[in-house]
Amino acid sequence: MVRSKIWGIAVLLFAIVTTTGCSNERRIAEGKPLRSRDASNILKHVEKEALDWEWMGFKMDTDFEIDGESESFTLSVKMSRDSAIWISLSPALGVEMARILLSPDSVRVISKVPSNKFVFEGDYDDLGQTTGLPFDFYAFQSLFAGTPLGLDKQDDKFISKVDGRNYFIIEKFPRTVKKLLGGVDERHIALNPDCEINVSVRDRKAERMINRTDERELIIKRYWFDGLSFMPVMDVFDDLESGLTLKIVRSGDEGHRQGLLPTTTHLSAFGNGVNIECTLHIRRSRINRKYDLPFDPPKDYERRKSL
Repeated sequence: MVRSKIWGIAVLLFAIVTTTGCSNERRIAEGKPLRSRDASNILKHVEKEALDWEWMGFKMDTDFEIDGESESFTLSVKMSRDSAIWISLSPALGVEMARILLSPDSVRVISKVPSNKFVFEGDYDDLGQTTGLPFDFYAFQSLFAGTPLGLDKQDDKFISKVDGRNYFIIEKFPRTVKKLLGGVDERHIALNPDCEINVSVRDRKAERMINRTDERELIIKRYWFDGLSFMPVMDVFDDLESGLTLKIVRSGDEGHRQGLLPTTTHLSAFGNGVNIECTLHIRRSRINRKYDLPFDPPKDYERRKSL
């Protein structure tokens, strides 16, 4: 009697687990929408499926376009988590043209271009002035590792929505942001996740409100995650102060047992004088193999304080 009860409970638990695990697959197969989840539940699944790594290395085919001018090259990237990102840049012929070493508080570059050989040492403010992108070390790390940029699940507050085959979350707006958008709030945008976001109040009033607001509160963050795998699919950021919009779209999966790593990442940035399109496609990748990160600037190269 006792054994049959235990067996019955075990069968019941198994049924609950398997039904929960495959419910979205069945719903999609039946033409039904994903079942709703709150933002905290979505982010727990995203964290569970995320790549577990301390070291990462890969070769990437890169297509880059800025202001209509395009280039293609190969990136060799080696990363030590939260410590260093080492990048070697080569054109199609395979001769290294530049080497970059990023740490949490510094940017170092060796340019080996025959007509433009130099060494640069600076910080992310210097790099941002050159690229037009407000990236720090952790933004680059997230970009290469395939994780959502700028997502702080401890301090940020989100609402969630089902968007086709994806889960969509958006950060809750401060009162100032709602005023700048003419009363539009995060719940309104959740009903139309792909909509453009623009300041709608008059210029002088908007300027006064923006000047009184923490710049971090003026960045609207939106995230999409695959409804089955919880792979981060897309991040979109709208900076209400600068007018810059940044979009990151991911696809494919490298198939590592340590977790999810997208094969292709496309970055686009526009507004505030910036017009950038960049596609990163992983050719091969390795997880948790330690690497040397050589960076030895030639003594005869020019030293520069700006890029």
